[in-house]
Amino acid sequence: MLNGKSIIVTGAAQGIGAVMAAGFAKMGAQVALSDIDDAGDAAGRINGAGGTAIAVQADVTSLASCNEMVAMAEEAFGKLDGLVCNAALFSVLPIQGFDEIETDLWDKVMAVNVKGPWLCARAAAPAMDRAGGGSIVMIATNRVFHGFPGLLHYDASKGGVLAMTRSLIRELGPRNIRVNTVAPGLTMTEAVLAREGIEDRKAAIVAGRSIARDMQPDDLIGPTAFFLSDHAAFVSGQSLGVDGGGVIH
Repeated sequence: MLNGKSIIVTGAAQGIGAVMAAGFAKMGAQVALSDIDDAGDAAGRINGAGGTAIAVQADVTSLASCNEMVAMAEEAFGKLDGLVCNAALFSVLPIQGFDEIETDLWDKVMAVNVKGPWLCARAAAPAMDRAGGGSIVMIATNRVFHGFPGLLHYDASKGGVLAMTRSLIRELGPRNIRVNTVAPGLTMTEAVLAREGIEDRKAAIVAGRSIARDMQPDDLIGPTAFFLSDHAAFVSGQSLGVDGGGVIH
């Protein structure tokens, strides 16, 4: 489905990003795994399995770093067709009331989760222009449709990502660049499973889904790949909930 596509996935050293990048490679894509941490092991596993991947160390809160990330992908693969804005602060955030969140932490969440996708899109758009168009996929959360308590900074940041998608399509559509959002439910990554109290919450989360099981990172490969592929060539500005039917909108 992604034969010949060149795709950047941010936040890809581990978790959802690493799993999606590996899945895209199996579909024929050349993948740049970007992360503030070293994504070399994740890229090495893809190459070892016969895929094509590079690791790029980048800080999504820095425009210069995002520009370098795009330049490295374009140099390695000759073009850039897709960008998945997956890098975000979530698993390290404590559950706390809105009036307990430190202002410095609020600013850090907004810098990574909102400013980051904006800067990544800004850096990627010129390269996609040179390729004749492209696809940007924002990773949000189904929490923005629920109104859950306890993570106001995270939920507000992902609500911003959803709004960003809807505005960006008006500016990028004339350049044949599509933007869509995938909104996952709570996904059982290594980091999420390490959170205190997660085992106590899993049963209640599963009970709220029409497909009553834990969500795994590879559940996001197909839906995200659809938006990146030519099958979605006339789809832009949409948000797709991927949570086993927990949210219907």
